[in-house]
Amino acid sequence: MTYQALARQYRPQNFTELVGQEHVTQALINGLEQGRIHHAFLFTGTRGVGKTTVARILAKALNCEKGVTGNPCCQCSSCLEIAEGRFVDLVEVDAASKTGVDDTRELLENVQYAPTKGRYKIYLIDEVHMFSKSSFNALLKTLEEPPPHVKFLLATTEPKKLPVTVLSRCLQFNLKRLNLTQIQNHLIQLLELQNIEIDSVAIELIARAADGSMRDGLSLLDQALAYGAGTVTTKDVTLMLGSMDQKSVVGLLNAVIDKDKESLNKQLTQIFNLAPDYSRFLHELALLLHEVSLCQILNSYVDNSAFDKNTIKTLTEKTTPAQVQLFYQIILKGQEEINLAPDSKTGFEMTIIRLFAFEIGNPDSLNTTPNKQKAIQQNSKQTNTQQYTQQLPSEQNVSSVQANRTDSTQQSQSNAQSIAQTTSNQAFKKYRCCEVNSETWQEIFQKLAIQGPTKELARNSHVLSNDNGTLVLAIDEQVQAFMTDSSQQRLSSALKDIISEDVVVQFKQDDDNRSTIAKTQQQQQEAHIAATKNKVEQNTFVQHMQENFDAELIQIKQGESFI
Repeated sequence: MTYQALARQYRPQNFTELVGQEHVTQALINGLEQGRIHHAFLFTGTRGVGKTTVARILAKALNCEKGVTGNPCCQCSSCLEIAEGRFVDLVEVDAASKTGVDDTRELLENVQYAPTKGRYKIYLIDEVHMFSKSSFNALLKTLEEPPPHVKFLLATTEPKKLPVTVLSRCLQFNLKRLNLTQIQNHLIQLLELQNIEIDSVAIELIARAADGSMRDGLSLLDQALAYGAGTVTTKDVTLMLGSMDQKSVVGLLNAVIDKDKESLNKQLTQIFNLAPDYSRFLHELALLLHEVSLCQILNSYVDNSAFDKNTIKTLTEKTTPAQVQLFYQIILKGQEEINLAPDSKTGFEMTIIRLFAFEIGNPDSLNTTPNKQKAIQQNSKQTNTQQYTQQLPSEQNVSSVQANRTDSTQQSQSNAQSIAQTTSNQAFKKYRCCEVNSETWQEIFQKLAIQGPTKELARNSHVLSNDNGTLVLAIDEQVQAFMTDSSQQRLSSALKDIISEDVVVQFKQDDDNRSTIAKTQQQQQEAHIAATKNKVEQNTFVQHMQENFDAELIQIKQGESFI
């Protein structure tokens, strides 16, 4: 008989056999028992956690000959045919190989027809995120309002790639990654069913390498059984996975922390002789540092850790939190760069050298030992002391120098205070209402804390009167658009801040067409332009070109602008 992989041989046949997905199975069982059956289900999660398996069990529950139930019998012809993959009303589609819109349309052509044998016609679409945009559009209408005899079961590892319109039409279930204990117990259970001797350490290594995926764990167990000729041992699994003994990981980190070159060289030699997966070794080092950091900061330990608690505690006492974080960052960077190195061994070795060489706040750690650094610091202090002593004045001149410095300092402080006071008075000078007139308006305008439309309003206004605590401003009719309530209120507020007495500010339209700051500036600019043009026209070269070559003065550029 043809051998069948463990992942297929021991595939769960009902909801009770599923491992670690109780939140999904409970919801599905209750919905089936109460008749609350949605027309579209979406199962998401990482690889090997049971998405397709749950979908097939749900197909059994919907088409079991004993009725719609949360516990299919697995004995009727419908259940057996679904388990064997030959049930005519279960259409399984691999979206990765049928991404085109034509494939989707062909698939949906038969949706309208009633099921041939079962109670429901079920479309199981795996890796649905591989559909093209056109395929999703073709599927939307049918997915939203399918015939009563049709159910859609979608599975994907990347739900973020699905359109929101698809997600909103489905009942979504997110399958969790399995923890170490769940995978380990399930593997032990399967080995007991096959009467194979159990090595708990080897099973733990396989469960860790599975990284939350039950299918990966079963595949690795299959590989270990083949490698060990029907047995599973720690030695065989270690060699098969290319993993290192935890003692090597701890020993290497201890050599780095202790700055022991001989021990580090010995550890590296042992590691290189075994030729492990160097990226995996760095991964184990990062896990160890993570547990050390947890113990240092949170005083807690990782459940089901591969490292002994006493080892973690010892490393915690030998390192500082900052040092652990530095090591962790160096290892993560080393993992990124290991593929860029000439070879993985060189990349691994350079990462370990960085761990040994770098220290927190000590840029000279690569070139000097701690004893040399201490001696350098002492010599530096002595040198500085000698230089300072040589520069000291004689005792006879100390008192006169100090007296001169005191007088100079007092005089400087007095001058600085005087200047600051004068500047402050100028900056914060306030005016009486009667002092605000056409002569001082230009000066007051420069000190107003305004901008935008409010500033334009002030530029195009002049003082009409300032009697009896009332200041009247006349606004040029050309800027009536700026006379909004908010601009008038801001200008009034700015004027009240600079006038020393209570004042009422009023605005009126200018009927006399008097001079304003804007008009004055415009006149000055026009006068400047006229003077410039006249100067150019009087230029002998320009006159020569006009007289002899009929040249015409079109434009004059002054600086960055044309006039």
